[in-house]
Amino acid sequence: MQKIKILSAQHQFAMSLGKLVKHQRAQRMAQGELATRTGLSRNTISAIENGKSVSTEALFAVLAHLNLLHLLAEPVNGQLAELDKRQQRKARKPKAELSNDF
Repeated sequence: MQKIKILSAQHQFAMSLGKLVKHQRAQRMAQGELATRTGLSRNTISAIENGKSVSTEALFAVLAHLNLLHLLAEPVNGQLAELDKRQQRKARKPKAELSNDF
């Protein structure tokens, strides 16, 4: 049951992201032009816009070209910064030296 919920959430996110890509792309250019500019096929652009599975490289190339990559990068970078703060707060124990007596 949990796996179905996760897949459903992933599908909904992919569909939402696809709608956003389509909206931003349609204001500026045709699918074919975006495909040419990103070095991808028109079918790949269509797949992204329809929430289908594509490579991360293809998705990131399209998001970057449409100036949308920050929508994913900012939350990820924020989470990493928070993790770094937590790591710095933890006191690290000095590593015990191993003897060279073999």
